[in-house]
Amino acid sequence: MIRELSYQDSRSFIASFEKLENPSPLSTDWVDVEEKNATYIWFLELEDTIEKPLGFLSYKILVLPNTLEFVYIVKIYVLKTHRGEDPILINDERVSKILFDEIDRKDVNILTLESACTNLDVYYKRLGFEYNVDISNEFLAVIGTREEILYRRRENPSNIMSDTEKEIFGEK
Repeated sequence: MIRELSYQDSRSFIASFEKLENPSPLSTDWVDVEEKNATYIWFLELEDTIEKPLGFLSYKILVLPNTLEFVYIVKIYVLKTHRGEDPILINDERVSKILFDEIDRKDVNILTLESACTNLDVYYKRLGFEYNVDISNEFLAVIGTREEILYRRRENPSNIMSDTEKEIFGEK
């Protein structure tokens, strides 16, 4: 089951997820999962009417100075048991793929994210993400990070590419 919630409405799921994930006391990657200005999409498993979060994706819809909207994935996190080389699949799909499919339902043609490591870069590239330093720099200014930004354009955009999009992606 998929649920889209605000940060405030996600707090109990974040706490439950942290207990299931059981990060080490020295873990620093758990600190940045809470983003008060983001929307959360949760993938939940139902266990006798108790919802168990298997993963989440938090995102913001941001706008470049030239009024181009894009989705920035703040964080995507999947339980250890459902990720890695031999993840537990749900209906033959990875939890992260299910979450990406859900975010694709937004009416925004550009999806951006920061990759945490080179292994994830390979996975994201299989999902259609690319890296281009000039395009990454366009998004960096708005996102407010120093990391490389991977991006993916919707394969069949619901609307025609604007002149701004053509300019950014070098198609003008």
